[in-house]
Amino acid sequence: MAEVPSTTDKLGGLPPQRLSIVAFFANNPVAANLLMLLLIIGGAMIARQLNTELFPTLDPGIINVSVPYPGATPAEVAESITQRVDEAVRSIDGVKRVVSRASEGYGLITVELKEFTDSQTIRDDVQAAIDLLADFPPADAEEPEVVIFEPLQPVMTLLATTPGDEAYLDFATHELEEALRDLPSVSHVEVEGIRNYEISIEVSETALRTYALTFDELARAIRQSSLNLSSGEIRSVSGDLLLRTDQKRNSGKEFEDIVIRALPGGAVVSLGDIATITDGYVDDELEIESNGQRAALIRIQKSEDQNVLDISNEVLEFLETYVVPADVSVEIWSNESDYLRERLGLLLRNGALGFALMFTFLVLMLDLRLAFWVAMGIPISFFGAFLFLDFFSVTLNMISMFALIIVLGIVVDDAIVVGENIGSEQQKGLRGAHAAIAGVKGVFSPVFVGVLTTMAAFAPLMFLTGTFGQILSVLPIVVITVLAISLVEVFFILPAHLSHTRRWSAHPLDTIQDFISGKIQWFRDNIVTAAVRLVVRHRYISMVWGFGFLGVAMALIMNGAVRIEFFPQIETDQVEIHVDFPVGTPFDVTENAIRRIEDAVHEVNDAVGGTAIRAVTMTAGARVTEGDGPGGAASMNFARNIASISLQLNNEPLRTVSGEELTRRIRRTVGPIPGAESVNYVSDRLAESVTLQYELIHEDDDKLRLAVEEMNASLAEFPMITEIRDSLSDGKRQFDISLTEAGIAAGLTQAVVARQLRQSFFGEEIQRIQRGRDEIKVMLRYPADARRSTSNFFNSRIRLSDGTELPLTTVALVTESRSFSAIDRIDGVRVATISAEVDRQYMSTGDAAKTVGREVLPQLKSRFPRLEINTAGFSRDQTEDFASLQALAIVALIVIYTMIAGLMRSYVMPLVVLSGVPFGAAGAVIGHYLLGFDVSMISMFGIVALSGVVVNDSLVLIDRYRRLRIEDSELSVLDAIVEAARLRFRAIFLTTVTTALGLTPMLFETSIQARFLVPMAVSLATGIVFASFVILFLVPALVVIKNDLTQLVKRLIPRTRELVQE
Repeated sequence: MAEVPSTTDKLGGLPPQRLSIVAFFANNPVAANLLMLLLIIGGAMIARQLNTELFPTLDPGIINVSVPYPGATPAEVAESITQRVDEAVRSIDGVKRVVSRASEGYGLITVELKEFTDSQTIRDDVQAAIDLLADFPPADAEEPEVVIFEPLQPVMTLLATTPGDEAYLDFATHELEEALRDLPSVSHVEVEGIRNYEISIEVSETALRTYALTFDELARAIRQSSLNLSSGEIRSVSGDLLLRTDQKRNSGKEFEDIVIRALPGGAVVSLGDIATITDGYVDDELEIESNGQRAALIRIQKSEDQNVLDISNEVLEFLETYVVPADVSVEIWSNESDYLRERLGLLLRNGALGFALMFTFLVLMLDLRLAFWVAMGIPISFFGAFLFLDFFSVTLNMISMFALIIVLGIVVDDAIVVGENIGSEQQKGLRGAHAAIAGVKGVFSPVFVGVLTTMAAFAPLMFLTGTFGQILSVLPIVVITVLAISLVEVFFILPAHLSHTRRWSAHPLDTIQDFISGKIQWFRDNIVTAAVRLVVRHRYISMVWGFGFLGVAMALIMNGAVRIEFFPQIETDQVEIHVDFPVGTPFDVTENAIRRIEDAVHEVNDAVGGTAIRAVTMTAGARVTEGDGPGGAASMNFARNIASISLQLNNEPLRTVSGEELTRRIRRTVGPIPGAESVNYVSDRLAESVTLQYELIHEDDDKLRLAVEEMNASLAEFPMITEIRDSLSDGKRQFDISLTEAGIAAGLTQAVVARQLRQSFFGEEIQRIQRGRDEIKVMLRYPADARRSTSNFFNSRIRLSDGTELPLTTVALVTESRSFSAIDRIDGVRVATISAEVDRQYMSTGDAAKTVGREVLPQLKSRFPRLEINTAGFSRDQTEDFASLQALAIVALIVIYTMIAGLMRSYVMPLVVLSGVPFGAAGAVIGHYLLGFDVSMISMFGIVALSGVVVNDSLVLIDRYRRLRIEDSELSVLDAIVEAARLRFRAIFLTTVTTALGLTPMLFETSIQARFLVPMAVSLATGIVFASFVILFLVPALVVIKNDLTQLVKRLIPRTRELVQE
């Protein structure tokens, strides 16, 4: 005969001290109601004060060192800036790795920090290490700026357009920028699309020779005449007088009267006589248009502690009364608060509708009192959690709202289990608080441990590192907090409300309830019980069918019928298209290409009804790069070979196609662009999730280039891999200058020749002036036509120390070469990066990465033995996150097993309880297949939440079985588990249907914007249906199989002893 547990108290009873707490609240409804009101009202008040944002603000743990070096080649920047800083900071304690990029005129060193390090301390260490560098920075470079990367989140972008010129648009946007900065809640405003101010003093070689001037003399004269200088003070009897020269010029016009040379007879030569002075913009080619008019964007952003909705509301109110200058139009280009309201509103609508469906079902199934208080467990738990979320710095965002939906089923399940058990005690004849206390006592341990196991399942997400670790860390905090409050609700508040026996249901509702209850009871007693008994009797055949079910789910994943995608596509209302030509491409070529794409955009929009796209802006000659500026700010990079188009999409129902489908059609319409190095289409908020990135490292630059070319060619053979690009694009053609023997004999040095040529063709920065908020460079150089002519370069003359001049070609040897457009290093080692997009219509990013790893990388490494290939970007983060999650998941499983084993006082029974989890997961996979969804990280969270319900219900089922064995020691294992399944059927049925109904609105949500959340609903809703069959049929079979094995071992051990004795 099977072993029978010894006492009731050891199974599910409450310790005396806990019983006294439950009894206190069960007998004191005033205390229970006050506790409920505290949780609801207090939570509601805190919820109104919580910051709102789309996604949690990240701390990337990065320090940026930026050093502008105007006019320098990438090789010069690498040698004199990035390599030196790299070597200086790499060994600082707390630095994870150092990534540097040397591009034309700019060096950027990104210092990545280890987890749990103090950013400010390391920033100070980095600054100190740079300060110790000798002769740093180079003479013509600007001072390095060391800033902690603090990413800003977008709030709103305004679009200003005008038929006028750039100066007029600059004036209008400057006024608007200043007005926005005056708003109390606005702190970050940036204008994009206007070139920087510059005062250009252009003097020809002819004028210099006419007046026997040099650039050095001219620069010295300007500096000495444009300055503010204090000359001390006179302390006279009548008082102190300050002596001051205040002659610094603040506009181009004021520079014209600077005297350059005095002539015989009293005449003077002023700067305006020999130079063309332009007070305008830097010499970059830039076109930004929207609907055929010149345009500029005004971006309003927020820091971590600011509220998106507060800023947005204030800006919208301001725009209603703001008067823009004539011929200027200002409209809202994008509003993140609209995006936020739509997504959060969608979650709230689905949650409210799901709650209504759940409550309606509960009302049909239970007495109105029980149904009401079971349903009230949801708002009590949710609002109660808000009381504590602010303490954990949790904001209202997509992840935290998503967590509330995930935990919905578990909260309802606990309330149903406790409520049903209290009802059972009342049916046995107990009344009032006694029934409530007995009901709680009967299920306390399994419910309590079940919730703890769910907490343990989500807890590992709190310890994930990296970007996704920070995003997802909010989820377990919310889940654990809600579950903790739900325990308070079901053990302290719910019993007080159910201690009254008076029914709330009246005619005809009570008639309907009795009818439905009778039908369910008949179905339970005549169908379910017989089916459970049949399965248990044929338990081994049933388990074969169960494992066959698992095999089907595994086969769906193995053969690719259900794809696994690390992160699903997050629909956005903006599409970006970026075009890159080789460095040195004429501006006209770039502009024509981007206009061709613009025409294709309008063609596709017309093809899908003409209402998908709300607005289009075209930028040629520049691109905004997020995070490249100091402190993580966006920076505008000017180059003639780059262009982009930004599309703002309408919301539904005006738009009936997703951003991904719209992008796919535009790509097909555009086709290949001749001469373009890359054309990148972005239609996903997490665009990197569909990007393959690899870092190639080799000590030989030539072999590195060959390896990159071969890998690009190999990737291009896969139809699902598109938009392949690498970081080894050629830079501009360049003239390398070295002294000849004649130059050396003339007493010239390389520095003298380089300086004179730099003054002529790049220019010399005379000084900087502050005009309002703008810092303006004053540049001295040749006229534009002379600087753009190679013949003028070869005809240049180099001045010797005695004033004589020699032709450049006499004193120097000029050779043409071409280097890279940028030089990248990681921890001092030269690296090339290859990126490619994956078309998820054909293959998931993970499967594409496996294919490349299997078919491309091994062959490449065999061709280049010393080549090192590492995953980079999102791929590297995904690999690291999975490795970290696997280790944490093992710890979580051990903790869960230990808790269940402690409750069951058994080493084997926890395995029976946990056996339902893989079957539930298999059901979720099959649900994804039937509904046509990929399994993603969002799906995994649904499976984890599903596991919580499965474990909870399995625990209560087995606990009921063990109690039946204690109450009747003569009851067989088979009869006891069948009876336990019969008694638990109603609660399992209620939990299954309520959870599925609560998720039904999300499951059938047709909104494009909500598609990425649907897999979670698929996992929970379909998984719990399959899991319910497992709990009712396979778990009982496993209990009996476990008993079979126990009896077999008991029979074998005595026989083994006999054999040993013989």
